[in-house]
Amino acid sequence: DITYPSSPFFLLFNPALLEAQLTPVLDYAASPRWRFPYAPHDVGRYPLANGQVYGGGETSEIAQMPVEESGNMLLLVAALTKVHGGSLHYANRYWALLRQWAAYLVEKGLDPENQLCTDDFAGRLAHNVNLSLKAILGIAAYAQLCQQNNLADEAAEYRLHAETMVQAWLQMADDGDHYRLTFTHPGSWSQKYNLVWDKLLGLNLFPAEVAQKEIAFYLRQEGRYGLPLDNRSAYTKLDWIVWSASLAEKPEAFRALVAPIYKWLNETESRVPLCDWYYTDSGRQAGFQARAVVGGVFIPLLHYPELWQKWLPKQP
Repeated sequence: DITYPSSPFFLLFNPALLEAQLTPVLDYAASPRWRFPYAPHDVGRYPLANGQVYGGGETSEIAQMPVEESGNMLLLVAALTKVHGGSLHYANRYWALLRQWAAYLVEKGLDPENQLCTDDFAGRLAHNVNLSLKAILGIAAYAQLCQQNNLADEAAEYRLHAETMVQAWLQMADDGDHYRLTFTHPGSWSQKYNLVWDKLLGLNLFPAEVAQKEIAFYLRQEGRYGLPLDNRSAYTKLDWIVWSASLAEKPEAFRALVAPIYKWLNETESRVPLCDWYYTDSGRQAGFQARAVVGGVFIPLLHYPELWQKWLPKQP
């Protein structure tokens, strides 16, 4: 759940490094040591990949993020396949795992149980609408991989699962002028940053008005230094604001959502290496600093590749 937010940087500048981050997790998940039907949270504490220690280790489900990590792995393998021009050389090495995790998301992903997600500092949350989004997109990403692998029947099966889940999601999450934080809490809201992969991977699952309804709502929720993560607190995540802003169709809406970040960078009282978790009212650091997740702010360049090509230095 660090690899996922940092991935735009590596997809843009050196996809081989993203592949190198995924490989130990996939190899570990394929080993006899991993006994769960979903993707593992980690392979150890850096720099030693010697078995999980996070929240109890590999024999415990306490600190796992089942829907989160399964969705992450499917989306990132699909993204690597895309940047490699559709080559399945990497995905095919781990096809059995990808199929297993897609099946897990079909079973558990629409209305997630009381699980952690990457925003684990906020605690466990059942019926997480944004986590459900990730599961649905992960399933569609697997369907896309199946299509590229000439597995037409399996591709159609998983695409239908995803499309059916979208229709349920639209009804369960709807809260009038926006979509909820959890399916069971009317009046709640959250950033739906996971939706960005619908466009990045060309999945075209969700109606365009979903993102635009969210963007219009976000513009009314902004604090002095940015958009809060959700209705529970004034704090936010730097990377997720940029991902959410990238859902905007109009450049002025994107700029309106990221402009407070620039203000925060200039005015925050917290003199630390760039933090990604801070309060949008005071601008003070909530926690974390100098983390790889800051690579997530490069995601607009994946959305608008012409900007990426213009921005990169000319090759000699």
